[in-house]
Amino acid sequence: LFRLRASSALARAMPELPEVEKARRLVHDLAIGSPISRVHRPIIDDKVFVDVASGQFERALSGRKITHSKRHGKQLWWQLDGNDALVPCFHFGMTGAFVARGIDGIQYYNSKASGTGDWPPRFAKLVVAFENGVELAFVDPRRFGKIKLVADVAEVIGQLGPDPLLEMPNEEAFAALWRRRSAPIKTAIMDQKVIAGIGNWMADEILYRARVHPETRANELSSTQLEAIRFRVTEVVKVACEANSDHDLFPDDWLFHHRWGKTDGAKVNGDAIKFIEVGGRTTAFVPKLQLKTAIKTEIKTETDDGATKAKKRSKPSGAATRAGPPATRARRTARATTATIATARA
Repeated sequence: LFRLRASSALARAMPELPEVEKARRLVHDLAIGSPISRVHRPIIDDKVFVDVASGQFERALSGRKITHSKRHGKQLWWQLDGNDALVPCFHFGMTGAFVARGIDGIQYYNSKASGTGDWPPRFAKLVVAFENGVELAFVDPRRFGKIKLVADVAEVIGQLGPDPLLEMPNEEAFAALWRRRSAPIKTAIMDQKVIAGIGNWMADEILYRARVHPETRANELSSTQLEAIRFRVTEVVKVACEANSDHDLFPDDWLFHHRWGKTDGAKVNGDAIKFIEVGGRTTAFVPKLQLKTAIKTEIKTETDDGATKAKKRSKPSGAATRAGPPATRARRTARATTATIATARA
């Protein structure tokens, strides 16, 4: 049952930070240090290749070695040897992926991209062969991915926010990210200029686990809610990457396994899931736990004799009364999750 449930999710999920991190590791494990022997574009697709002239990509990579496979948010790039080397950069869009010849590919979207069938695989936009015998292909059925060749990777990642796997902001800096943002937190947390790498399924998972309603305005979040969101961002990113984006290894209690297809009567851990649109994106949340409530605020007024008194008023905010479990309990949950993954790997 678990695997059937997970496989239906694979047909709909799009690449987010964990999936791109899996691709980065694939390149790192198979291709680092081996000279590139051949670069081939099966078709010239100018929608995927951005401002790359015919033959330019081939000349830029041929004979060089990948010294580092790097990622920031959803952006992946290769650092090549040589002081004059350009930087090939990859954004997966909705359906992009790297596959290696002879190895099953990542299945996070409605595609059968794999390295075990015909080669180059269907929808391949780029094939790179190495002297060690490895061949990699970038496939993209829906063609929303982008491949660029730049002199400085800052041209691609310079405007992105921090990557939560590589450089999670401390509590104070994290809270400052939201102070001037009046957008719903679901929309704000997916803004790549704020936090790089979080997409639709991750945002829903983070807010569900933090017990925050997705329509809560970012600048109205309490310090308790911000602490819970920060903790859950770290937890979800870390657990998904430790599982190498293998959805079968995601914890059973995650919303991820139940959020696809807007299924009537869908539940997670016995609680009903509701589907709404926030910022134009389908959003799954649990009304029982992610409550819309009113916060009481004090308004100071001056009396006729100059004294100051306070009165309370209710202010609709969409904030939840609970922002998830305390940090100590949450840390125990995270450790238990990591242990589950380690057991599954074994």
